[in-house]
Amino acid sequence: MGMGSTVKAIWQLLQGTTNPDVVALYNYLYQKLEGAKMNAKHPMGRVFYVNGNSLPQCTPAGSDANDGLTPATPFLTIQHAIDLCTVLPWDKNDYIFCYNLYQQDTFPINVTADGIHIIGWGGPVGQPALMVPTGDTAIFNFPVGLGENCEIAGFSLGAGANHGCIELQGNNANVWIHNNLFGHMWSGGGRDGVWLGITIQGGVIEDNWFYGTDCGPGLLTRCGIYVSSDWVFGTARNNYAFKMPGVGADGSGGLIYGNNMDGVAIIHNKVNVGDGETAHGGAIFLLAGCDGCLIAQNEANDGLAVSTKNPYVDEGGVNDNAWISNQWGITINYPETAA
Repeated sequence: MGMGSTVKAIWQLLQGTTNPDVVALYNYLYQKLEGAKMNAKHPMGRVFYVNGNSLPQCTPAGSDANDGLTPATPFLTIQHAIDLCTVLPWDKNDYIFCYNLYQQDTFPINVTADGIHIIGWGGPVGQPALMVPTGDTAIFNFPVGLGENCEIAGFSLGAGANHGCIELQGNNANVWIHNNLFGHMWSGGGRDGVWLGITIQGGVIEDNWFYGTDCGPGLLTRCGIYVSSDWVFGTARNNYAFKMPGVGADGSGGLIYGNNMDGVAIIHNKVNVGDGETAHGGAIFLLAGCDGCLIAQNEANDGLAVSTKNPYVDEGGVNDNAWISNQWGITINYPETAA
């Protein structure tokens, strides 16, 4: 007899009982059964907690000497939790929940395990999971070939002057980056929100906010998403960019600046390209090596009136990429072929 049949049989035998101990026992067994069924379909590994505030008055204080397994016994650093995550198999799905953060780690935090989920929580008084590095580094770094199938969500991040807040160095497949704020009101906004190195397979960057230097509190100095080379079959969707400076004097690609992107979907993004553009391509800029990309239903402008410069540029060959229903102001428009 299986566990489900056993639990059902017990309940049938005890129909009508009012003994709270018996009812509690049944409920416990039933919950265990349902949990086992769910975990069989969606396996979940261990759960760690990180409290970045080690002050004694902030009970419970984070410490890497704790076991990190409950909110009452949290680790101090995210790196310590990552180092304890299961490396293989990649679908182990260890979770790290983080709160009361700022500069508790030695940056960058290296994501060296596959299939882990790093989630920022608001603190007990609503403080966001906010981090700024102590030096010229990224916050999260994915070393070459590591950190595949990972998730980063729920953070407010800055970076060093010459770095992205999150950097994928290469061969980091299927990373999901979502619901983060890049370039916050504190010091050290950084250069890019997300920097992608070489040969990045898949991955989704969605529902993020990128704030630039001309947007009050925003401090990112270049792009929301900077693609160094070879992003393949990825997705950038539902992101919001506010007055990002872009690349070079002409301000190319404030939201996305892409080198050698193949089969990437760029859809449903919203961009305020900033004031006083001097060239085309202030929102989305695809260089000549981009091929097979789909750019659809994005919206970009710099104010109430239509900009004097087209926010979209595609330097690829004729028919290399598909541009569908992208708005420039309130008008559907094709991209320029050069800045």
